[in-house]
Amino acid sequence: MNKINWTVVVIVTIVALLVLQVVGSLLGGGGYGGWGMMGPGMMRGWGFAPIGWIGMFFMWLIPAGFLVLTVLGIVWLVRTLGGGSNPPAPAKTCLSCGRSVQADWKNCPYCGTALTE
Repeated sequence: MNKINWTVVVIVTIVALLVLQVVGSLLGGGGYGGWGMMGPGMMRGWGFAPIGWIGMFFMWLIPAGFLVLTVLGIVWLVRTLGGGSNPPAPAKTCLSCGRSVQADWKNCPYCGTALTE
């Protein structure tokens, strides 16, 4: 089964949208010719591109990303400082060699002694 390389898909999509933005700006999108009230203005025609919403989308990525990272940080802090609902299991030691072993082990992996209680 073929796997999709999503990084390439995203990069190609962004490049295609930027090319459309430039072409739309050069062709004078929206019937305005890219001109403001008194000439091309500061944006040099970029403000009237037919797909100008792409710039708006990229502009809103920064505050939206900041908001998402803030929420994720708060969730992480609550989980970390909350202590969790399950306390850690007490350590179990082998009666023969004295090394620590997990509670569900049947035999000690270090000395081979059966861990029955």
